[in-house]
Order: sequence, then structure tokens, then C-alpha cells
Amino acid sequence: MEEKRPLSEKWLHDVEAIKVYADPRRLEIVRLMQEPTTVKAISAALDIAPSKLYYHIKLLLEHDIIEEVGYNIDSGIVEKIYQVTAVHFKMVNPLINTAVPLETADALFSSMLDDTTQQFRQSLLNVERDGQSPPRHPFLSKKSVKLSDAQLTAVHAKLVSLIQEITEIAQENENSKHPAYELMALFYKRSENA
Repeated sequence: MEEKRPLSEKWLHDVEAIKVYADPRRLEIVRLMQEPTTVKAISAALDIAPSKLYYHIKLLLEHDIIEEVGYNIDSGIVEKIYQVTAVHFKMVNPLINTAVPLETADALFSSMLDDTTQQFRQSLLNVERDGQSPPRHPFLSKKSVKLSDAQLTAVHAKLVSLIQEITEIAQENENSKHPAYELMALFYKRSENA
């Protein structure tokens, strides 16, 4: 098979595909399949018997989250090589809010937050001073604000607009040699108990 590179991003619109993707075990498998690999290698990395992984692999294949990209032949035994179909999977937020069970959404968000935390820490360790004041990255800000319904609508519209603008820039620059940056936006109503 010829070498096939995953897409930079892919939208998961189907509720079942989101449920398959957001399972904690499958999120680990997807993370390990960013580069071509085998079930045997995943088994070793997760310390799980290969027989317990094939169900998850089958579901990920059925929903086009991973794909077969090659194979090895060892002593007459064919060992398939898999890789993700996209580097980043994106979901429509209302779909997650209404159709995905709480434990599935929790696993998905935990995985995203863990990955972001790890990458942000790495960015802090490798920060390059570019002479800008204040520095342009890494950037972190946390605000708590009370909003009227009209203000909430306006803030939400600005956030959506910014994310759409960044998505368009990402598509334009997909094949450029520019450095890659990450943006994660969290906006939520605080619990009354917090």
C-alpha cells in the first residue's frame, strides 16, 4: 500500500460515531494511532491482551476514525497496520450536549483537557521570546463574569466568530511551513455550588 497521511481535521456529525470515538479506551487507541501502528503494539503500550482490543478496532474502522494503511508478514502471519484518518476530530457542540451520554462526554472532555494540559506545559518549557510585549504565546486567561441574556448572546456570537475565523485560517495555511498553534476555548455556566 502507498503511504497515506491522515487529514488535518475531520468532523464527526453522526451521533454513533461520536459515541464510538469518545469511549475512554478508544480515545487511548486513537492517541496511539497518530502514527501507523499495529494492534500488537497498542496491546503492549496499554498492557491489554490484543483479543480485548479487536472489538474497539472494529468499531473505529466502521466509523472511519481509523483505517488500514499497510501490513507486515511475519512467519506467514499477516499483521495489519492502522492509523487515524485525521489528526484532529471535531464535533458539533449541540450534538454532544444532547445526544452523547454524560460519561462519554466526560471521557472526551477529560482526554481533550489532558492533552491540552500536556501540550501547554511543553509550550511553557520551550517558550521562545519573540520581543513582543506582552508575549503573544503561550497565552492563558481565566475570567469569571456575570452576564445578562443579551450579553451572553453577544459573547457567544463573538466566540463563534473567532473560532470560525481561526478555522478558515487553518484551512488556508494547512500545507504551509508556518509553526502550528493550538486554541482551546471553554465557556460554561459555573455551578451554583462552585
